[in-house]
Amino acid sequence: MNRNFYIISIDGGGFRGIFAAHILSKIEQQIGVQWKKTFSLFAGTSTGSILAAGLACGLRAKDLLDFYNDHGHIIFRRRTRSWFDPCKLFSSHYSSKELKKLLDKKLGETRLGQVTTPLIIPSVDILNGKVHVLKSGYSEDFCRDPEVRVSDAVLASCSAPTYFDPHFVDPYELVDGGLWANNPSMVAAIDASYRLKIPYENIRVLSIGTGTSRQFYPRSEGNKLARAWRWMQGWGLMTRWQRGKLVDLILELQSQNAHSSLCLMLGQNPMHATSVLRLNFESDRYLPMDKTSKKDDWIAHADHCFTHHADEIKTFLELR
Repeated sequence: MNRNFYIISIDGGGFRGIFAAHILSKIEQQIGVQWKKTFSLFAGTSTGSILAAGLACGLRAKDLLDFYNDHGHIIFRRRTRSWFDPCKLFSSHYSSKELKKLLDKKLGETRLGQVTTPLIIPSVDILNGKVHVLKSGYSEDFCRDPEVRVSDAVLASCSAPTYFDPHFVDPYELVDGGLWANNPSMVAAIDASYRLKIPYENIRVLSIGTGTSRQFYPRSEGNKLARAWRWMQGWGLMTRWQRGKLVDLILELQSQNAHSSLCLMLGQNPMHATSVLRLNFESDRYLPMDKTSKKDDWIAHADHCFTHHADEIKTFLELR
């Protein structure tokens, strides 16, 4: 019987990545998973790339959880500007300088070509308008990324539009891969099949999200006064659509579609898939990507998710 090929895929979601980090830490500490022995391919987008790259480079999940706990408030520190400064309207919310320093310290000078464990980090090449998938050195055919530092690949994938400026990985100007692969599970499964010749029936994906909101925008109805107020607000980016919410909505829709498409590609019903274990949570409220004050909420959701799925995780990973 052929051995199952395990992929771990981690969504983007800004500081909500602490949800995924806490689950990973629990899996590591309470189930005893050794990441590079259990999983054969790691994939992560945006905040998920921090976790996927860290694990692929041999870091402990507990250390990655500490990264969020200790530095989240520094990474998501608003630029200091006057309310009347016109630059506020035309710049990203946050500077990526501190994030770059922290990633450089955590991942060091390691190059993608030095990471033999298969690692996939989606990004977007905005100069050429193309998807840009950064990969470790698991194939002799790869000639573009071997000298790219892992920290630069991660920072590029973390550069979500409106939140952080694009990141240059010479000669490319890159932004968050969440624009097309916020949930990179299907990208990883396709590459496992095409590049590593793994039959789809052998692929198993542990897919970890960062939360799903059941509501992004209020309903446009109500009494005449309420409708008149909403009409005056309009649906421009400065009013109802809101820059941050619109980006978050795009990322969430991509994650949902990727999960459903992956399950169908593997010949399974997304509601009852046995080859894909999706760990996530839902909320009736909008889930901002940059609110570090919500840390305890995200951790509570993660603890609840792990507690209720611990046995399922063990069975899925064949550790029972």
